[in-house]
Amino acid sequence: MSGQSGTSPERASARWREFAVAALAGVLVVLAVWLTPGVLGANGGTDDVVVRATVTKPLPCTNTGAREGVRVEVDGQRRDATLSACGHSEGEQFDVAVPSDAGSGPLEVRIVAAARNDNSLLQPVALSLLALSCLAGGTYAHLYLRGPRRRPVLI
Repeated sequence: MSGQSGTSPERASARWREFAVAALAGVLVVLAVWLTPGVLGANGGTDDVVVRATVTKPLPCTNTGAREGVRVEVDGQRRDATLSACGHSEGEQFDVAVPSDAGSGPLEVRIVAAARNDNSLLQPVALSLLALSCLAGGTYAHLYLRGPRRRPVLI
């Protein structure tokens, strides 16, 4: 026995550096995700116009990649558009999001419930889960770098 208990000051300093690096990396990941638009489901600054759509070409959900045909009114003009959905009946109406720069080409619309990010609880919960996963990863890295502990067995 060496007569010393605990750890040396150099080893304690190294441990704090390991924790500081892991904590800093986790904080940087959370900040990067928080400050990047569109990562957590927000629309990232695109301005969509909400209009009423009427289903003109319904498709059953047995088709993979079904794209129903809908008719929308944009800027006073009736236009045909595609909707990545299935199972609606002909003549059914619902709100869709149309890109503000729709142009004159083919038009792709999204159902408003899928396009909007009205849930104000989504971002804090997602950031909390991301921070928790960073903490778990840092803990795993610390345990991996520490290596196995060998304790004497008292019999």
